[in-house]
Amino acid sequence: MRAARAVAHTNIALIKYWGKRPGDPDQNLPAVGSLSLTLERLRSETTVRPGERDSFQLDGHSDPAAAAKVARHLDRVWRSANPGPRPPCAVDSTNHLPTAAGLASSASGFAALTLAAAAAFELDLDRGALSALARRGSGSAARSLWGGFVRLDRGERPDGADCRARPLFPADHWDLRLLVVHTAKGPKPIGSTDGMQRSADTSPYYPAWVATSEADLERGERALAARDLPALGAVMEHSCFKMHACMLATVPPLIYWNGTTLAAIHEVWAARRAGLEAYVTSDAGPHVKVLCRPDQAAELAARLAAVPGVHAVDTLAPGPDARVELLP
Repeated sequence: MRAARAVAHTNIALIKYWGKRPGDPDQNLPAVGSLSLTLERLRSETTVRPGERDSFQLDGHSDPAAAAKVARHLDRVWRSANPGPRPPCAVDSTNHLPTAAGLASSASGFAALTLAAAAAFELDLDRGALSALARRGSGSAARSLWGGFVRLDRGERPDGADCRARPLFPADHWDLRLLVVHTAKGPKPIGSTDGMQRSADTSPYYPAWVATSEADLERGERALAARDLPALGAVMEHSCFKMHACMLATVPPLIYWNGTTLAAIHEVWAARRAGLEAYVTSDAGPHVKVLCRPDQAAELAARLAAVPGVHAVDTLAPGPDARVELLP
């Protein structure tokens, strides 16, 4: 075993993922595919080293619940190529983004952990196989192995072998900006995994959400290929609001938004009526993301920063592939 460090950037789903396929829970199979944009700057850096016993620190602090998830994922990576017991590992991770706040910290976190662990264990796995492993830690982590625009296919096989992400277009395919509008501080009250299961079990809109997702993915991919922002924005918003409608119809309702979230959404629509090309999306959290042209990003950011309750607005370009290095 070696020491290795990996850096993976988070991603935001433009065409959403919500819900799990029936089957082995450890495979973490999505009910629908997804299409994402990897972001610059927002990232996780994770180091895996040989240790006397398993240990995990996030941002310099111990977290027993997170440590248990990390240990399970290390087991998955080890067992993908080794029949024997896994060696103990010391894992240190730093998130350069808010944790558990709807900004996909689990995507960058599990992608970086997967890459670093595979390198530390000296496994010879291609990016597709690593993506399938990362998915088992967090569904969105499968997409953070690549930069730019990435698609995660739902797949059909119960073992998850065909449920892996693939790059569609690199970061330099299209010079867009994504504004992240921070409308709250701290972790969200209900985790995505629990929320997805509740929606699948109780929302009458969940079957329609699953049935219509593939068409959205195809529309989104065509719009990306053509660099057609109005077409991409339209299907992106449609996917977002279908997902949140499914959440709202869950018993009890899943409401990840707050009043500032709605005010920011209305401000984006007002900006669009004023002639700016801006389109909104939101994940399972209170923050708002806005896709726009680079030359209009500053004006949009200023408008959104003025919305009462907005804490900050980050302007982000498409981000790079995840990377890994061996350490002495």
